[in-house]
Parts: sequence; structure tokens; C-alpha cells
Amino acid sequence: MNRRPQLIFGIIIMVFGLGLMSVPLIRLIPAVQQASTIPFLDRLASGGFEQELKAGEYISVVDEKTGAALDMTGRVVYVGDEFINENNEQYRITKVRGDQAFAKKTGVASDIVYKDEWDTAPAAGIGSAGSNGKAQIAIYHTHTDESYVPTDGAESKPAEGGILKVGSSLAEKLKAKGITVLDDKTPHEPHDANAYHRSRKTAVRLLKESPVALLDVHRDGVPDPEFYKETVEGEDITKIRMVVGRQNPKMATNLQFAKDIKAYMDKHKPGLIKGIFIGKGNYNQDLGPKAILLEVGTHTNKRESAEDGAALFADAFPNLLNLKPAAEGGGAGGITTPGETPGQSGSAWSTLGWIVGIVLAAGAIFLFVSTGSIKGVTSKLGELRKTEFANFFGLKKDSKRDKEE
Repeated sequence: MNRRPQLIFGIIIMVFGLGLMSVPLIRLIPAVQQASTIPFLDRLASGGFEQELKAGEYISVVDEKTGAALDMTGRVVYVGDEFINENNEQYRITKVRGDQAFAKKTGVASDIVYKDEWDTAPAAGIGSAGSNGKAQIAIYHTHTDESYVPTDGAESKPAEGGILKVGSSLAEKLKAKGITVLDDKTPHEPHDANAYHRSRKTAVRLLKESPVALLDVHRDGVPDPEFYKETVEGEDITKIRMVVGRQNPKMATNLQFAKDIKAYMDKHKPGLIKGIFIGKGNYNQDLGPKAILLEVGTHTNKRESAEDGAALFADAFPNLLNLKPAAEGGGAGGITTPGETPGQSGSAWSTLGWIVGIVLAAGAIFLFVSTGSIKGVTSKLGELRKTEFANFFGLKKDSKRDKEE
């Protein structure tokens, strides 16, 4: 009997099964991004895309059509990165050439809007009440060496950078308002992309206290001190830029959190927020829906100005979160999952189950088509067990015996 048509049909069925199997697999594989200013081998060695340039080096971002200056950053920029400026205009990086990036305006971030109910209630999806004795806000520093040249005398002081004092200014202002704060100063040197892997342990440890928000405090590395300078409420301060990683499962919630922060600060502390950078990378923000990276000024600003900017941020931040002084007690609505997203593990196992099921189904259909009946399938399986498997192990035994001889 000519089984060639049946064999061909069986192969087609298997290909179809593999096609179905690829659907859930695609969901597990991040989209391939275009080339960046960092060579592939360097990225591979560094362990991530959360790259920063040396202090004083920077990427200038210009309009792809007019060439007009739009932004600058000491962070490595990749095609697909986005940023929202102080006027809520949103741009997407379309090309990177050396130290210059080209961007296209994609519109206005219409969801950065102040809500009147924030005056009496927490922002939608953000709120928390009380502290139940645990930390309400946690602060840490992935790059503990970052410093401010005019005040600290250098742009980098390993494990004791001026950025730690900026974090302390933020923490002390929060504590003065009765908020329970974890101000962690664990060093994570050296200053490289792998620092985020090292600081992840710190972040996970802090999240065990179920804080409402997790703040990773940094400073930028652009050389122009005017870029972040501002006068707010009569004080000479540095602006603050928020950074959201676009390669983590909580990107949408973290980005909305950043947008709500900007809307709130624009109302109560106008001029304080520089904007939002949405960059390639994770930045440990997969750990929680309210994890934000703050860049407080740049290395050419005075540290005191950065401290004052951080203090202004802390003055309004608890109101946005509807945080009450710790003494008032109450329930906590903090980050309670320091690992994966709730249900993420179950989803992965469910996907694996579908893959296994589809493969088995494809194999069963192939056997049925090849043999022509259920009885034939049973017979074929029995034959495989008795012959093919036996022969396989027999061959291995013969091979082993040949080697011994």
C-alpha cells in the first residue's frame, strides 16, 4: 500500500500544529528591537540595555524633519524609545546616529490630566491608606556613586555619592509629614548596567515591607547645568525627570503612575517635572506597578539644588498617593508581590500546557492518518514500544559493547 500521500498529509498536519504552537511562544519572546549606539557584544557583556554614558557625554535628540533640538540625555538611546516633554508632547526615537538621535512627534499625551477628585481622594488606581506599621515609601539607589561636581568635587564617589544625600532629603521631607520611609543606601558598584541586577536584590528586600511606591533615585549626566535648573516656589531647584522601562510586564501601570505624578506635580509644583523618558530596559520595574526611576538634576548642578528639588517632590507626593501619617494606622495598599506579576506563573504554565497539548494532538492526528484507524494507532504505539524503543536501546548497548571490545 502506497503510504506516501498519507505521510505528506500527516506532515502538513504537524506543520499546522507547530504553527498553532508558535502563537503562545510569540507572547513569550520580546519583540526584536533595532540597533542602538551600544554594539551587540557590549550589550551582551553588560547584561542589559539600561546603559548610561560617562558623565559629560550625552545624546542630543532632534526633530527628524526640522533638526530642531528636542531633548538631551546621558542615557543610551535606542530606536523605539519615547519621551514626553514638559508640555506633554510625546516623541518616538526613529533613528540613532552616534551621539545624535532623531525623533518623530507622535502626538500629545492626552492622559496626563489633573483630576479634580485628587484634591479629596487618591488618584484613580494609585491610592493607599495608612501604613499598618510597614514602610509606605521605599527609596534606594542603583548607582550609589553618582555625585554633583560643584558640591561634591567629582561626578563619581563610589558607595558615597552625593545622590545618597539627595535621597535623604527626599526621605526626611516625607518623614516630616509623618510618612514611614525606608531610605536604603546599599552600594551596587561598579556603575554599569549590571548594577541593576545587583540592586534588584535590594529592591526585592525593600518590597517585603509592602511599600506603596518604590523610588530609585539617580541624577543625569548631561553637561549643561541649565538643562535642569528651575525656580519653583521661590527656590532654586533642579527639575526631576522620571524614567520608565518599556521592557517589563508592568510597563503600562508604571507609565500611567508616572503620568499621574506629572499631572499632579504640574498642578501643585509647576516646573518641577522635566518629563518622562520611556526607555529600552527593565530598571527592576517589573517588581511592582508603582516603581519609578527619578533623575534629580545632573552632575553639573549643585547638590543643594537637587536636594531642594527632591524635597519639593516629597512635599506633594504623599497627597497624590493619599498616604496618611503612620500614626493614624489603617490598611496598606502597597506593593505586595516582589516577584512576578500575580498570575504570571500560572499563565506561563498554562501556555506550556497548551504547547504540550498541541504537540500531542498533532502526533495523534499524524498516527491516525498514517494507520487509518484507532486500532491502527494502538497497534503502532505498541509496535513503537516493543521495537523502535527496544532497538534504540539495543543499539546503545551494542555501541557500548563495541567500545569495550
